[in-house]
Amino acid sequence: MPDPAPDPLPGRILVAACLALTGIGLAAVASAVWDPGRPLGLGREAMAQLVWCGVALAAGWAAAAVPFSWWRSTPAPAWIAAVLVVLAMTVLAGSALVPRIKGQANWIVLGPLRIQPVEGLKIALLLAVAGLAAWPGFDARRLGHLLAAGLVAGVPAALIAREDLGSALTLVPMVAAILIAAGMRLRHLILGLVLSAAVIAAGIATLPQEGPKAYQWRRLQAWWNPQDYQLTEGFQSERSVRSIGSGGWLGQGFANGDQNRLGWVPEKHTDLISAVIGEEGGFTACLLLIILYVAVAVALLRMAGSARDPMARVLLAGAAGLIAGQAFLNLAVATRLMPVTGVTLPFVSYGGSSLLASWILVGICRSAVRSRGG
Repeated sequence: MPDPAPDPLPGRILVAACLALTGIGLAAVASAVWDPGRPLGLGREAMAQLVWCGVALAAGWAAAAVPFSWWRSTPAPAWIAAVLVVLAMTVLAGSALVPRIKGQANWIVLGPLRIQPVEGLKIALLLAVAGLAAWPGFDARRLGHLLAAGLVAGVPAALIAREDLGSALTLVPMVAAILIAAGMRLRHLILGLVLSAAVIAAGIATLPQEGPKAYQWRRLQAWWNPQDYQLTEGFQSERSVRSIGSGGWLGQGFANGDQNRLGWVPEKHTDLISAVIGEEGGFTACLLLIILYVAVAVALLRMAGSARDPMARVLLAGAAGLIAGQAFLNLAVATRLMPVTGVTLPFVSYGGSSLLASWILVGICRSAVRSRGG
């Protein structure tokens, strides 16, 4: 008797929720850069985001059309490529190709085009760790194998953290979700969390307190003592909290937020896009945003639970951890629950690299579900 076809509902929920998030993002970016002097009030960034939406959706469709057997063959090349790109970014930091922008060398600049490689590196590391966890000889119940998986993700993550601590942190829930899906024991999970906390603490203790990279230390200080940094490193989170709080239950309406229109919220179309959504859509819009991310994570976990292909199962679980973890991190920063880290809100924030990578990830997940035995 042939295996029953996988339930299509979780996949449809995944796509519908991601489309809704993308639509909310388009509206929020348009409001954040509202320009009444341009057609339909769409500022330059809003027009660019609209174009990137088309490119990202096409790329997601193309990624879904690729047989999962091809994605299954990419873990080793993906890991090597990720390490080489991070090393190149580190070596070229401060050059014309990888300039320091606001103290960070996270972008490759090609004329008017800015590319943020870390968004693609997350997918590469997802494929690499999922490939290792699905390898027939891998046993998630053995501590040595778990440490090997930790090294596969940890080496590039440590290099990424030198310039972009926030993006490195998004890898933690991704790797945890993969290993849990692979059968990791509870005591090993607890040990991994303790070790991760120790590594983060050690990293904080060694942060430079002077020089061009001292901004990370100052951001932590601003989180611990926000009243002392309201006009400097704590300005972003302070304005974000005020903006969200001023929205009330139903918000002030599209392009009508006082903090938004007066330009009081920094990075309002990128990292702090949720502040615009909260101010103009209120608690209702914020709740909808959270519900959609929960729907994405639950849909991916349902798909992982029904997958029979080992790599499809762990990859889908890892994708849930990556998207949900990054969304949580972004929203936690916007509400001052965490220090400013500078990560985008998946599918919502302005930025072609982020939107493109998010939809390619959705496409890979759809490919995984369609795989033979997946």
